[in-house]
Amino acid sequence: MFASGGNRELRPFGVLRESPALHFYLLQAVGFLYLAWRFASRDYTVYGMLPAEAFDFPRAYQSELWPIPPLHFTTFQFLYDFLPRPSADVVRGMQITVVVAALAGFLGIFPRLAAAVVFLLAAHVTGMGQSSNMDVDGGTIALCSMLILALSPASSFYGFRTGFHPLKKSVDHHWPVFLLFLVVGSYYTCSGLNKVVEIGIEWPFTLHLEGLAEVGVEQALFRSDRFRIPAISSAHTSYAFSVVGGIASLIGEAGFIAILFLPRYRMFFALSMVTMHFLVFAMQGINFLGSSAVILLCVDWNATARRATILYDADCGFCARSIRFVRRFDWFGRLDQRAIVDSGDLGVDQERLEHEMGVVDENGEVYYGADAFGEVFTRCPLLWPLAILWRVPGAIYVARQVYAAIAGHRRHLPGSCKLPS
Repeated sequence: MFASGGNRELRPFGVLRESPALHFYLLQAVGFLYLAWRFASRDYTVYGMLPAEAFDFPRAYQSELWPIPPLHFTTFQFLYDFLPRPSADVVRGMQITVVVAALAGFLGIFPRLAAAVVFLLAAHVTGMGQSSNMDVDGGTIALCSMLILALSPASSFYGFRTGFHPLKKSVDHHWPVFLLFLVVGSYYTCSGLNKVVEIGIEWPFTLHLEGLAEVGVEQALFRSDRFRIPAISSAHTSYAFSVVGGIASLIGEAGFIAILFLPRYRMFFALSMVTMHFLVFAMQGINFLGSSAVILLCVDWNATARRATILYDADCGFCARSIRFVRRFDWFGRLDQRAIVDSGDLGVDQERLEHEMGVVDENGEVYYGADAFGEVFTRCPLLWPLAILWRVPGAIYVARQVYAAIAGHRRHLPGSCKLPS
């Protein structure tokens, strides 16, 4: 798929590619913090009080094709075919161990081992809920993040032994992030398609979140209640808000797999899901907001760390001044510049560079015109609002038209550009 002007929209994320450690470090920090918060803010000890016959996987949640659901094995519930089920105190011990291990991983203390411990115990405790009275929920993607971390090379993590080097490049920092994109993208896309298949495209209009909860109360491990949210607005009674949340959810979920190959729309899909989670929280008191942190990891944070080279015509006064102005915001030195006459070794379209500015990032990706400016904005923190605007669906097409209009009149702009029209 190509956009007008030859600017490629289809850019696969790739599997084996040298990348800065920044994104992997964020996966480590956010993944561990979320699991620590999740297991500290809930109380799973009730599953140690239920009789054994309560853990039979309710029929509403399993297909007749699977008389024994795969979750029976993947969450290690099969152990209780041979062993007595744990008491409430044992479940509490598991929960506390998850919290301690997750905090250790966040601090960089044996993070790979911590990820394995958190995954095994958190999946096991979650399986208790799923085998009794709970459906698969957003915490699943957090568990997947722990599995990815447990499989990652020990040298990839930040920690006391490995240090903290967010700009250090390695293939081992990239493929775990690819796996995260693949797992989260597949999870939500399957969820969205499932809604369409089972309910229909009209699902947002039949959701009816309004009025289902005016307060939310849950038990927590270390407190008497996890949260109590009084209705602070009319959102919980608004059918319109329910429809908006449903539409955001359906669009965000069904298209989420596109984060693997449509980089411009990663933020759109992520924010769609965050919007849906916020509305469910406001209207039902159901807290999916923690999952939003994992979803926001599905934006290419390494784009802010990758170096890029701006290609421009050094004889064009207006162009040169524009580049100098933008580079004032390059606080972290992520941008280089080079005259187009010296860019023959970069594999760029020299003819296009006679009419448009170019940017080549350190992965060899090439951008021209308005698309190039979007890459420049991404690397300048003060210009991130513009980088976000560039990623609003449809905005780039407007930006390209504006850029073309300016480029077409550059001879009349200050600096008397000498490039051919």
